[in-house]
Amino acid sequence: MFGSLGPLIATVLGLLSLIFYLLPSLIAFNRGIENRYLVLVVNIVFGASVIGWLIALYLAARKVKSPLPGTA
Repeated sequence: MFGSLGPLIATVLGLLSLIFYLLPSLIAFNRGIENRYLVLVVNIVFGASVIGWLIALYLAARKVKSPLPGTA
């Protein structure tokens, strides 16, 4: 099936797949959220299942709670 792909196309598809797989972690680190390492662990360990990947994406994309006024 994929035997007819050239090495360049196979490399590009592999890199795109890796970027898509690590997308929740990339979002978390880009946003600088507090639990970015938790997102990374969930993404790597459970990301192969769709549920684990969606949980990591939720953790990376949810709105960060802002501190209450006067508590600093």
